[in-house]
Amino acid sequence: MIYSQLLISFILIIFGFLVKKYPDLIAGYNTLSHSEKEKIDTKGLASFLQRLLIGLGVFCLFTYLLLKICNVNDNSILYINSALLISVLIINHFIANKRFKL
Repeated sequence: MIYSQLLISFILIIFGFLVKKYPDLIAGYNTLSHSEKEKIDTKGLASFLQRLLIGLGVFCLFTYLLLKICNVNDNSILYINSALLISVLIINHFIANKRFKL
């Protein structure tokens, strides 16, 4: 179980660093026309996603370790972590849409 949590955490952290350098990794951004890309604050959006993805990676690992210390079984940890990650992503989707007018 620890390996899957480490893998998810490291993938999120790695993509957090990559999205800052390569903003075309942002879903839907690479399909926009040049004029539509100019309307979006690319640096701000990339920075926002970088902080979000790195934070989620660290949060996922921290939550796993905390729940493991509290003797929660592995299946429950998987469900809790998945629910937390999905909830945070949905909330931040609305924040990004409002902030960057996507």
